[in-house]
Amino acid sequence: MICAVIDPNVLVSALLSRNNNTATVQVMQKILNKEIMPLYNEIILQEYKAVLSRKKFAFDTNWVDTLLNFIIQSGILTLRKKTNIILPDIGDLPFYEVFCA
Repeated sequence: MICAVIDPNVLVSALLSRNNNTATVQVMQKILNKEIMPLYNEIILQEYKAVLSRKKFAFDTNWVDTLLNFIIQSGILTLRKKTNIILPDIGDLPFYEVFCA
């Protein structure tokens, strides 16, 4: 089994894709098949919810909640390990700190 921090853009791209052979769809399939175990924390879950709930994507809110619940049930809640790293996008820091934990 592989543990990974999943960027919200991977989820969006997989959900929008019409091609089952794309890398993002394959990652999503592996998450759903429990071959990849997502690492997450509350900040990451909030980011997933915010991104997946954007009106421009028009994802069904019940489906978003189901996906988030699946991540909670099958993933690993991980505390952040504070770092002093400076990233080009400071919004990526919670993902990096969970990865480093």
